[in-house]
Amino acid sequence: MIVSFSFKNFRSIKEEQSFSLEATSSKLKINNIFCPTEKKSKLRLLKTVGLYGSNASGKSNLIRLMWTMRNFILSSTDLKTGDQIPETIYDPYFLDGNSKNQPTEFTIEFFGFNKKKHKYSIKYNKSEIIYEYLGVYESSRISKIFERIDSNEFVEFGDGMLNKKEEKKVPQNQLYLSKIGNSPNEQFKDIYLYFKLMEIWNAVPSTVKDTLFRRTETIFKNIKNESLIKKINKLISVADTKISRVEVTEKGNEGFSALPKEIRASMINKYKFETFGIHPVFENNNQIGEERFSFNTQESQGTRMMFAIGGLMLEVFERSTPSVIFLDEFDNSLHPDLAKFLIELFHNPKVNKNNSQLVFATHETTLLDKNIFRKDQIWFGEKNKFGETEFFSIKDFKDLNNVRSDIPFDKWYRTGKFGAVPNIRKFEFIAEYEQD
Repeated sequence: MIVSFSFKNFRSIKEEQSFSLEATSSKLKINNIFCPTEKKSKLRLLKTVGLYGSNASGKSNLIRLMWTMRNFILSSTDLKTGDQIPETIYDPYFLDGNSKNQPTEFTIEFFGFNKKKHKYSIKYNKSEIIYEYLGVYESSRISKIFERIDSNEFVEFGDGMLNKKEEKKVPQNQLYLSKIGNSPNEQFKDIYLYFKLMEIWNAVPSTVKDTLFRRTETIFKNIKNESLIKKINKLISVADTKISRVEVTEKGNEGFSALPKEIRASMINKYKFETFGIHPVFENNNQIGEERFSFNTQESQGTRMMFAIGGLMLEVFERSTPSVIFLDEFDNSLHPDLAKFLIELFHNPKVNKNNSQLVFATHETTLLDKNIFRKDQIWFGEKNKFGETEFFSIKDFKDLNNVRSDIPFDKWYRTGKFGAVPNIRKFEFIAEYEQD
């Protein structure tokens, strides 16, 4: 469960920015918030947050930086001594002569699977880890688990470290959390798995769409998923797709025999399933049978995305531990009413029993519904005059005293009262034609 994260010098983000999922003290829409610990605490977290902004505002970079941090934690041990940190990981702000050579910094505060609040920070450049820190909060005080400073290859253990006999040395281009997270150490296993089980998706590129779609397909081939399959079928049928249920069939390997041997195994793994929507067939207003429509060639993109994203969400709800989903361009190919429906599933305590979280980026203003969201659930990304992305929430507008919870968020946003809308100089463009 994420409390907040901050970041600096990553892609369009130059100066340090913060993003919070901590709820304000408002008593409105209590199903939209939850307490992350069983102990008495004033801390409340949001179940969903929507991020808005114009094209190229940098909102996608917020999703990207979470992918980058998670990927670095999971893969840094693949780097050999002397290897440069990949450009997909070290990707600094390039529109400033100094920033493009400065370190990138990430900090995240989260509740791990042990329901304890942790803080993890990293600072690195293209060749080495400059700083790394992991701490755990014991009540209001944070205890250091480990820390490495000044590009040191050795970490220092603190009071929060349970096993002080662990190896302290780590290569300069690897994260210590990556190294020890892959070990039998139970204290770090849960933290490592917390990041591994984060779901971070961009719903626009076709390759990502296909991967997410195939992920839901595989659910249907595991007999242990009977309850989850039933819920996915119900989700598709109530979404007005006219589909009564979904069937996933597995193709025989003989269909791939003509492929070159070197790619055959990967293609079998990628395309071994085919998904069908089962539609009722009618005659004289009476159902007389069923017809199978392939999701690959006959069903709409919207139905495919409902199956893929809906399946992802329902699978997360079924987990024994809470997770977080980051979705870029969440509304892509989905009707706004369907997108609202999926968001509201996170707010429903009977559905989202483990208090999983959703952070999504979108342009769809009809999702800015005061009947669904609180003020603290709506964030914006906007570039300043220097091309640097800045993030802010409706709750940050201290000077707008009339920003009540019952205002029409969508209308205020479209009219520019919150900023983060494109400044289109249309008259300047038309003037080019008038000069010809």
